[in-house]
Amino acid sequence: MRRLHLALAILLTAGPVAADEHDSRWESLRMVQQRVGWTAEGLTAAPQIAETFTAPMGYRVERYLWKAQKPAGAFALAVLRDLSEDDHYLSGPVDLMKFATTVLKGLEAPTPKALEATDQKLVTGHGPVLARRFELGLRQCLVLGFYAGPQDKPNGPSIAKGEPLTEGSLRLDGVYCAAAGQPLTPQQVLAYAAGMKLQPARN
Repeated sequence: MRRLHLALAILLTAGPVAADEHDSRWESLRMVQQRVGWTAEGLTAAPQIAETFTAPMGYRVERYLWKAQKPAGAFALAVLRDLSEDDHYLSGPVDLMKFATTVLKGLEAPTPKALEATDQKLVTGHGPVLARRFELGLRQCLVLGFYAGPQDKPNGPSIAKGEPLTEGSLRLDGVYCAAAGQPLTPQQVLAYAAGMKLQPARN
């Protein structure tokens, strides 16, 4: 956990941002601007880090870090990619384990090891979410991802009710890790998946 902040430094590699990393300019988000919330056991109510970066052409990224409330030892990371201001869409599929490996690279921990062969579809109050459980050393973790935003492209694919979106103007991915030695039960997995959600920014 000593180098948890370093994991945030590489979150941008989870998706296309700016061609030149040296042009990156991150700005802190005020609480009223934060659009990602995550309610899960052990996490603080508000993220310790909430930052945004807007690339040329209007591509916007937000990244978040929640630390544990003592003595729980859990933590969570989330990345929101936003093209809602442009006439563009993000489209899948997204490799959730690759995302988890990328955002956790800065930790002094082994490479994530998947506990499930494929992504699992979970139905939550904010729609279907894809999820995969994995191990990070002695920790059991969960990686989540879903698309959001309007799907009004002409002749776009129709999505069956209850199925995850395959594209959208917003993409939200995150990793939750329980305290070392603590299992993640199916009930917790579903609850934590439902706890990561987009929320409207307040003025």
